[in-house]
Amino acid sequence: MTNVPISDTAVVRTKPNKPPFLYRPLGVWTVRLITAVLIFGSWQLYANNMSRALNAPPSEIATAAWHQVVTNGDIWGPLWSSMTALFLGYLIALALGIPIGIGMGRSKRLEHVIDPYVSFLYALPHVAFVPLMIIWLGFELKFRLAYVVFSAIFPVIVNTMVGVKNVPQDLIEVGESFCATERQILRRIVLPSASPYIIAGARQAFSAAWVGVIVAEVLSTQTGLGGQINHYGNYFLMADMFVPILFIMLIAVLIMITTDYLQNRLTPWNNSRPN
Repeated sequence: MTNVPISDTAVVRTKPNKPPFLYRPLGVWTVRLITAVLIFGSWQLYANNMSRALNAPPSEIATAAWHQVVTNGDIWGPLWSSMTALFLGYLIALALGIPIGIGMGRSKRLEHVIDPYVSFLYALPHVAFVPLMIIWLGFELKFRLAYVVFSAIFPVIVNTMVGVKNVPQDLIEVGESFCATERQILRRIVLPSASPYIIAGARQAFSAAWVGVIVAEVLSTQTGLGGQINHYGNYFLMADMFVPILFIMLIAVLIMITTDYLQNRLTPWNNSRPN
């Protein structure tokens, strides 16, 4: 037997270790599917033995969803009403909150005047103002818009202010050394540097605005998806009542997916996840 010398430069190739099954996409979706089957199957069996005035099985909820979405279209009017309040209130909150946050971040005097009120109102449960808003604004769109703005504006203000304050002072001094005006410093230095904070605040505000829409509708009005929940609940139509609830959940998930995507696209330099 002859000994075959092994070169020093020989490379030993090993197969890469595969991740466990539960960490692969197929495994993740398998677990999700099994979990969904267990939840809805248990729900179906449990609700079959209950009064329909107290609970409804998923099969009847699916039938009610088909009727509201396709057959009679009862869901589309309330959905449009809720989405109108959401986007109008959200845009107003951004239009007011971003300039206020920038002003507080750039001016110590303005911060000292406004910050106590912002902190107090941000921490206070906003639902406490519902009776007062109803007295002042009634039950129409004005009340819902006011409540949505009140719910969404404070994350915008706080995050914008923090972002402006965290702009490196060296960058501002460089701009001042080149005789840049305050407007030029804001546009070329402050806003680009603070944009991750502003977008994070806008993302939080979007979710808060959607919560504000539903809370306002459930507590005080008979319009929108929240109004539909009240309407069907008053008549103990449980299967129909679950349909607007499902739409509320679906829109909340879409909001999270959309804001995640926009945050990664608009501020890619702030994305710490590996490619």
